Amino acid sequence: MLMLIVTMSLPAASAHEAHRKDMSDAEIAEMKQAAETGHDGGIEVPAAGGNGSSATDGVMSTDSHNEMMDEHLEGLAFSPTDFLGRLHPALVHFPIALFLAAGLAELILFARPASGLEPTVRFLIYTGAGGGVIATVLGWLAGGIRMFDRSETLGLHRWTGTSIAVAGVVAAILVHRAKSDRSLLRIVIAGIAAALLFQGYWGAEMSMGPNHMGM
Repeated sequence: MLMLIVTMSLPAASAHEAHRKDMSDAEIAEMKQAAETGHDGGIEVPAAGGNGSSATDGVMSTDSHNEMMDEHLEGLAFSPTDFLGRLHPALVHFPIALFLAAGLAELILFARPASGLEPTVRFLIYTGAGGGVIATVLGWLAGGIRMFDRSETLGLHRWTGTSIAVAGVVAAILVHRAKSDRSLLRIVIAGIAAALLFQGYWGAEMSMGPNHMGM
């Protein structure tokens, strides 16, 4: 009974917290499965002293209880870095939309050069590049600042996002200098658009779990 009360009082560890702790994909999946089992089916604890069981069966040890409570209290403490990292999922959608809109506008401009969309493309890339840099910094805060991750999904998401941010800055420089030849700019924009598809998939894998599309 004590285990049930303590477990229900502790919030389930989010993907954000798991990745900040540098957990592997297997450990995160195991943690989520354990959390779902605890919430859906409850935790069965045998009655003390019944059917030959000892009085301590089903009772959490003092050390385990203290460890869980310490982690719970640590999670309640406010951290500016943790708070900023939690803004990443909300803010990351803006540069994604801006870059994709820039790609669409550049495609229209390619098909109809007289459409006069150069200022629109320039604005979209400038704002997308700025937003991409901010979203990437927040992403590093969310996942923990380190060069290598035990989670393969987090590693792919981290470095693909960083590459997109760098490519966005390159695109901003190219669109600023673009005169008549926009070939290189269009290659960079197409690369960003393609990378965003993979980036979105890996982001969903992290937040929703492995094989979230059921394929």
